[in-house]
Amino acid sequence: MFKMQPIRQEIKICGFNSIYYFEFGKDFTHTPERHNFWEMVYVDNGRINAITNGIGCTLEQGQAIFHEPMETHAHVSDRKVANNMLIISFTTDSEAMKYFKSKTFTLDKTSKTLLSLFLDEAKNALGKFPSDYEDKSALSFLPDAFGSTQLLQCYFTEFLIRLIRNGSTLSKTVCSSKKSRDIANSSLSELICEYMKAHIYSSISLKELCAHFLLGKTQLCKIFRESTLQSPMQYYMDLKIKEAKKLLREKNFSVSQISNMLGYSSVHIFSRAFKNATGLSPLSYTKTIL
Repeated sequence: MFKMQPIRQEIKICGFNSIYYFEFGKDFTHTPERHNFWEMVYVDNGRINAITNGIGCTLEQGQAIFHEPMETHAHVSDRKVANNMLIISFTTDSEAMKYFKSKTFTLDKTSKTLLSLFLDEAKNALGKFPSDYEDKSALSFLPDAFGSTQLLQCYFTEFLIRLIRNGSTLSKTVCSSKKSRDIANSSLSELICEYMKAHIYSSISLKELCAHFLLGKTQLCKIFRESTLQSPMQYYMDLKIKEAKKLLREKNFSVSQISNMLGYSSVHIFSRAFKNATGLSPLSYTKTIL
């Protein structure tokens, strides 16, 4: 009698948390995040900066990076080229996954083929990909796509095994260096600036900034000052004053209305901040325009 030999599963994918394929413009960014599952980001076209725990690296077309569970990470476009990105997040507790920590990979032809097969099957399994990166709803696989999730598991497991087998030729370790820290800090500062610009008509605190970007107060202020030569809140106040001057010149709103629009708690606090920044009260500034 032949005795059955069990299959040794070096890598076991328990399930997929998200699958995205995006065709982004050159301005795509996402703020730092962390979660309790693995994530792979593959650049199918374009170029992005990947930030991992304060270390940055540039990913070119054909390259991928993995983020381990609870690792703080973000991705920022270089603002020069559009980006096509495949993002796969998945759950596994396999010890072999330690290999992917702090590494980037330049995919060979076979690895790209496996990802292409995965992508085709994902389309078959999902019907369509989520169109919004902020859409964090659970994956919904079509019930009539027989064997799709199992095929996804097979293709992706084979892809991971191949990367490990050919790691010496395909991978590069991401190390802390002045260049990598500069990439991370400038990219994070850019994200913080964009966030403040997007919230100019509200009121955000330093504490809220730290919570949103998953950074401590000292670290956030240091990173931001090194790039802008200003504190975050001074930069935010300058944005508001600049916007206030524009609104005053347009003459569509009263001083009180502008104060409310820009998130000041009272018109007196707004007027004092405006005068400290410009040397003129809002009304005096309006008269100089006239």
